[in-house]
Amino acid sequence: MSERFSVSEERRPPLEMTYKALGAQFARVRGSLVPERFAEVAAECRAVRSGAGVIDRTDRAHLTASGPDARSFLHRMLSNDVNSLGPGQGCYATLLNPQGQMLADLYVFQLDDHLLLETDISAKERARETLEKFVIADDVTLDDRSPQLAALSVDGPAAGRLLAAAGAVAVPGNELNHTWAKLGDAPVLVVRLSETGEEGYRLIFVVEYAQNIWDALVAQEKTVAWKPVGHAAWNILRTEAGIPWYGVDMDERTLPPEAGLEARAISYDKGCYVGQEIIERIRSRGHVNRRLAGLTLSGALPAAGAKLTTNGKEVGTITTAVDSPTLGRAIALGYVRREHLQPGTRLALESGATAEVAPLPFYQRSS
Repeated sequence: MSERFSVSEERRPPLEMTYKALGAQFARVRGSLVPERFAEVAAECRAVRSGAGVIDRTDRAHLTASGPDARSFLHRMLSNDVNSLGPGQGCYATLLNPQGQMLADLYVFQLDDHLLLETDISAKERARETLEKFVIADDVTLDDRSPQLAALSVDGPAAGRLLAAAGAVAVPGNELNHTWAKLGDAPVLVVRLSETGEEGYRLIFVVEYAQNIWDALVAQEKTVAWKPVGHAAWNILRTEAGIPWYGVDMDERTLPPEAGLEARAISYDKGCYVGQEIIERIRSRGHVNRRLAGLTLSGALPAAGAKLTTNGKEVGTITTAVDSPTLGRAIALGYVRREHLQPGTRLALESGATAEVAPLPFYQRSS
């Protein structure tokens, strides 16, 4: 995936100096500067799987839609059912072009008097420009709140206990439900959102409160064990959970069913939206020609873009490959042609390594 950001456009975390004091190493990710790691990556993964981890989400961008027509407008534009959302509820959706390809994937949160949209920073401008282009007779105001808002993710079996200890009296119980809480003296929107296969939450807040919120979490370190987690570990954890990232595993050429997003991001009962005709045609046909699959790997870890072959014929492409400390082996996400999607199918890589198709997710928390 190509980078389209200049140094002057790079987004930096509001807690950058705090992270530096903790010894963080940084990386540039799709136009944002994020902590790459604080300690050994495998240890950060284990912290999330056994307790709780907190990760900076400077890679996320936020838009708001307000006005009397905001909800109906987004309902006509996005692939999921926005009209049915009540205050405190949310959904995952995609913004498509007329050919059914993904211009962005988004979380949509219904607040009391407006809707909050969260997307990958690499898709923000495209999403904003596309939505604004379709605001014609609708009474809708779209605003980019990314400069004013920041986010952290808190994931792990102890994530809810950590937030409760830090001051969140009640945390949402259902996925994508959200509520306002105070951590320390700072107001924060707490969203139930798992991106690792563990219990998870997104904290969204005004950037000026970032240090207050961090300090409120630090104050509970002896009560609930947690660690700061960098982007490298987060990438491994979400791969284990089988969750594709926009700008990495899917982009403006991807159809949502190719990325396996039907159940999460598409409502087949809501009526018309941009790209809906293509999505309905895929459903009636019953398949897409390629699909995102899990792969277990043997041999050297391949780079993104590595070709998957069988009998010398290209049948797929790796998008993400990581060494998984949870599973004790190398795993990957990649697109594989439908004829070769059966779990157990063995494929070759140009490097001489091999890949075997595996069901997703690789990891799922036992209930």
